[in-house]
Amino acid sequence: METGAAPQAGVFSGLNPAQFNANNPIVLFIIQATIILIFCRALAVPLAWLRQPRVISEVLAGIILGPSVMGRIPGFKDAIFPDPSLPFLNLISTLGLVFFLFQVGLEVDLDIVRRDWRKSVLVAIAGMALPFGLGIAVSVGLYKLQGDPSVPFSSFLLFLGVAMAITAFPVLARILAELKLLRTQVGAITMAAGILNDCTAWILLALVVALLNATGGLEALWVFLTTVGFALFLIFGVAPLYKRLCVYTQSFEHGPSPLLMTVTLLTVLVSAFVTDIIGVHAIFGGFLAGVIVPHKGDLAIKITEKIEDIVNIIFLPLYFTLSGLKTQIGLLDDGTVWGYVVLVIFVACFGKIVGCTLAAKGLGMTLRESFAVGFLMNCKGLVELIVLNIGHDAGVLNDQIFVIMVVMALVTTFMTTPMVLWLYPPSYQKRVATETQEGLVEGYPKEPSIQPLSGKTIPDDRYCLVTMLNRIDAIPSMMALIRLLKQESLNGGSSEKKKPKRHIEIHALRLLELTQRASAVMKIKDSRETTRQDPVLNVLRTFASLIGLESLQTRLDFCPLSEYVQTVAHHGEEVQADLILLPWISSRYLQWDASSHPLEQHYLAGEWSSYPTSDVDFATQTFAIRHCTVGLFIDRGFGHIQDGDPRLTSASAFQVIIPYLGGPDDNAALLFALRLHMNRHVDVLILRYTHNNASPARAAVSHAGIVALLDSDAASETDPFALLLEEQGARSVNVTFQQVQIPLQGNCDMFASLPRPLGRHDLVILGRQVTQVNDLSRQLSVTNHPADTDPSNGSSYNRDVRAALGTLTHDILSMGVQASIVVIQAADPTARSTISPPVSP
Repeated sequence: METGAAPQAGVFSGLNPAQFNANNPIVLFIIQATIILIFCRALAVPLAWLRQPRVISEVLAGIILGPSVMGRIPGFKDAIFPDPSLPFLNLISTLGLVFFLFQVGLEVDLDIVRRDWRKSVLVAIAGMALPFGLGIAVSVGLYKLQGDPSVPFSSFLLFLGVAMAITAFPVLARILAELKLLRTQVGAITMAAGILNDCTAWILLALVVALLNATGGLEALWVFLTTVGFALFLIFGVAPLYKRLCVYTQSFEHGPSPLLMTVTLLTVLVSAFVTDIIGVHAIFGGFLAGVIVPHKGDLAIKITEKIEDIVNIIFLPLYFTLSGLKTQIGLLDDGTVWGYVVLVIFVACFGKIVGCTLAAKGLGMTLRESFAVGFLMNCKGLVELIVLNIGHDAGVLNDQIFVIMVVMALVTTFMTTPMVLWLYPPSYQKRVATETQEGLVEGYPKEPSIQPLSGKTIPDDRYCLVTMLNRIDAIPSMMALIRLLKQESLNGGSSEKKKPKRHIEIHALRLLELTQRASAVMKIKDSRETTRQDPVLNVLRTFASLIGLESLQTRLDFCPLSEYVQTVAHHGEEVQADLILLPWISSRYLQWDASSHPLEQHYLAGEWSSYPTSDVDFATQTFAIRHCTVGLFIDRGFGHIQDGDPRLTSASAFQVIIPYLGGPDDNAALLFALRLHMNRHVDVLILRYTHNNASPARAAVSHAGIVALLDSDAASETDPFALLLEEQGARSVNVTFQQVQIPLQGNCDMFASLPRPLGRHDLVILGRQVTQVNDLSRQLSVTNHPADTDPSNGSSYNRDVRAALGTLTHDILSMGVQASIVVIQAADPTARSTISPPVSP
């Protein structure tokens, strides 16, 4: 080992950067960390398709980089992972592990246990007692296989019992969040039982470590009692002072201040120092420091957000890769050892699954729900691997027993998600919730916005709109549109009768990304508090109160980015929505000139990132919803009104244009536009396009003054005006009709004949018409606009946009029309009830 100072000239002086130098270990450490992170991320991609937690990829990466696979390459270990460098790697990873256990302590929320502590305690006890007993039983054979009399059998059997009884709470919480089970009866009981199980396991592990590090029984007792005393000191002495500091620094209201974060990190380090010198592992100090942090004002979540990336992305992969480097699969070299592998896996699964399943069944849960609880509690995950590494480093487990236990941890973790999906699929959850009207365990308030309406009678006067509001910049335009949908009390002057009220029901979904971050799972667990504090939903609720909109239901949920549209589609089916309207704001296609409007420059100052996928993909996913009428709201500034604008006091200032070609999509767009007109007296102009040699369109008057604006070829029984007005009970509708002649040859500016140009506050409503492109719509295609063909044009809209939004919408965008646009696709009745609840990959 070279101990001299590294040459200052670096590689130019002939220095080999991969050669380990104890005085300058950073170069080799960077190489090691880079290789580890690349391997972990590469393995995580295929494992994500199998719905596996990331810890599996991290351990497998270590096994591949270790002596089992790449370690067999001559010179690989000595060049990349030389023995003198491992203490430095272990130091960094152990420091990261301390902060990870601090993060686990932050996740422990005793309020979850208090909600239904009796059931949780029963499942937790059953999930620990039986596995602990079976672990002690199997330890007899494993102790003989290890053949090391220097390790006391009492310590060995206690350690095996704890290892068998552990449930990985952090991984369990992540799985429950991904499978959308946190708000179900299964998820509520499993989460609370997992917290109790985890805390008990850490206490037992501290006892085992105290016994291992002590030279006699009395010394072990002193170690354990001192640890308990230090824990009580933190909980009853330090925690109140810490809370007072949070109040002093206003960290509950504004997030953790620099002073609070300094004190917090020092508390973690000092706690780790104390527990280590007492005689238990330093990670216990990190865990205890996390437990004392209050959860008021989402403080625990905000602290987690500040440290989780560096811990989870860099430190933990290093630790678990080191665990994999210790794992020598080649030690499983005969039938006896493999027999023990199978036995350990069977005992671990049998103890957890049977114990928890029987307890859950005794609580009145169905057989499928009970087995789901059992398999969830059987998840060992990264906590098991931490425990095994502690045992291996302490000399309790030799290399061979360590490998057997690692294989057991990987198998039990790997099987959790597939088995739960098979036993407790979303279809079964939906059926149980519908039949029993009980989706949540006692103590969790039901959310009326997620109650299915299947089988219920929908009132004829109900109009339900579902939307997704994920961004604050989409709020003004959507609020303006919702205000237009709200029906006025009178149909005209005071002498006229009040027209029948239609019950407008708005469901606003706020979807946040379910990431690999622990803070995302913590937000779901405390979703009631998160929902109350969410700025977007608070603004919308205040707006609804001001305009007198009674039926506004808001919901905040978490799911992967790729499932946003699917989640909205499923919710729309659950509440039997009349329209799903999604805002679409994109810097790539849909900006407008804000130079003359200083107020709007604020919105364009930052980067307007697109929705979860690309712009085109989001539109395509939206229009893949077929069970319900769906609209895409292309916001160009609709609702962004400045002081003094007459539109603040007059709804009629909004000009609504309907390019009408015919077909289901255009009829659906027409119905939506007429609803705005009848509710708020919005100016509606219908542009009916015909060839210059076609028979003129007629304005037929029927149904006591109902104006039907269809040409002579249309069937009267499908008159959309008559159908809408009959539903509304209205007597007449005063809209403007304009017939536009399209030349047989040449191109046409479809809005050239408008009485006034379209502005940003106007609205164009049209059907998507992707499957009904006829000769007339082709004639309207703006082929003479360079935007579709000239990539140098700043408003380029390619063929993908045309395919996603429809030809007519594509052409309107290419014309540079400033108005906002609503593209509507009619429902396909045959597609109803085909949407399955989304489950994240």
